[in-house]
Amino acid sequence: MANKVVIVTNIPAPYRVDLFYYMQTHFSEYEFHIIYTNKTEDNRQWFFDENKLLNSIILHSKVIKIKGKLDNRYIHLPVNVMSCLNRISPDIVIGFEYNVAAIQSLAWCKIHNKGFVHLTDGTLYSERNIGKMQMLARKIIIKNSDAYIASSLKAKEKLIAWGAGEKEIFTSLLTVDISQYGNLKREVCPGRILYVGSMIKRKGLDLLIKALPYLCTEFNLHIVGDGTKDEISSLKKIAKEKKVYDKITWCGFKTGDSLIDEYRQAQIFVLPTREDCFGLVLLEAFCAKIPIVSSKYADGVYDIVVDGSNGFIVDPYDSKALGNAIQQALMDEKIAVRAQTTSSDKFRFESVSDGYIQALENVIAKK
Repeated sequence: MANKVVIVTNIPAPYRVDLFYYMQTHFSEYEFHIIYTNKTEDNRQWFFDENKLLNSIILHSKVIKIKGKLDNRYIHLPVNVMSCLNRISPDIVIGFEYNVAAIQSLAWCKIHNKGFVHLTDGTLYSERNIGKMQMLARKIIIKNSDAYIASSLKAKEKLIAWGAGEKEIFTSLLTVDISQYGNLKREVCPGRILYVGSMIKRKGLDLLIKALPYLCTEFNLHIVGDGTKDEISSLKKIAKEKKVYDKITWCGFKTGDSLIDEYRQAQIFVLPTREDCFGLVLLEAFCAKIPIVSSKYADGVYDIVVDGSNGFIVDPYDSKALGNAIQQALMDEKIAVRAQTTSSDKFRFESVSDGYIQALENVIAKK
């Protein structure tokens, strides 16, 4: 008889929908159910295949948006989480992060003597400014979890720092469906620099534009992503002030084949973020075999880039250092060769699933 597992998370992000679908269709010893506390948030332009929402429940929770210095924060006030768990009656619950739904899920597990696994993307850097109540929620969840799933090296470091037992921590790297990059034939446009993402302050696109004057070679920056009218206007103003406006192509939002084509033609990829728990665009560029220049504040970069090998990790606030790294990535053929030959196997669904399965096996053995 299969063990019932419920994963409780916030919204159906395409990359996690794909992973959950893979686990649901490849591990017959587990019956996976997913509870999403809401369908979307107003800062997302995500599309996913609804046919992959197997054994999935999407609740209609109230979502509170709190404006921050770099980005907005979204708090879900879930409805019916406990009743859904009562109806499914799982053997193990996997709760995402430290929100109200995770606290409710942990409480349900304690009441019914079921296993609880804590899943986190957050890192010491991304959670450096949390308040007292947020810290209390983290202490409660980490102290009472039976096992942990970390989505990056930096997420694992955080769990250890906050008291989780290292032997109970299992890594499941954040990933996307990398199969679409398997047969990608590169058609590099010399000097093309690619940025993919939104134009919010947190992503640091202004820092990238300020670094461009330090390049002493021909280049063209392709910006793929949307922003508000004010965000776009502000970035274009900076580009004009730095005299690089004519070197930038504003591509707008792209997805599917049109986005793949951008990766296909880019010579290098740059992510200048001020803060990212992971930075999945780094993974997309990595799987497309593109040399990467990344901010040191993208916590996922430490699972993707070997500094000086297939790219560079820099401080985006240092415009000259960022510009020099971009210049070197464009000029050093060895970087491009190493980017072409670096394996992405650890990001395949079969590898990423191992972290979940190992955590579940750990809990079952204890029970």
